Amino acid sequence: MNFLSYVILGGLSYAAGWAVRVHVLGKQPAPEQPYNLKHPTILGYLAGFFIIMLIISWLMGRYILGHLQIDLLFIIINSIVATFVFSFGLNPEKARYEVPDDKF
Repeated sequence: MNFLSYVILGGLSYAAGWAVRVHVLGKQPAPEQPYNLKHPTILGYLAGFFIIMLIISWLMGRYILGHLQIDLLFIIINSIVATFVFSFGLNPEKARYEVPDDKF
């Protein structure tokens, strides 16, 4: 895989996190505890995405890169990085960029 492939994979991971934040979490009633990266729901989505990325990374290594044996290092690192990028899209802490209303 080249650099452009990883950029596209990162963009898809970020878009998946953003889609979950906007279309799933945004349409639910506001929780008692505000969403952040330590919220159990957010941690569940991160764990689920990590597991999905383990499978996708194995498939990429097997069929795109042609690794005949399981390349654990590639699978684990690729999944961790994709989950990290997914967390930026999922992270609701910076969802609203509130511009200060100070008048000088």
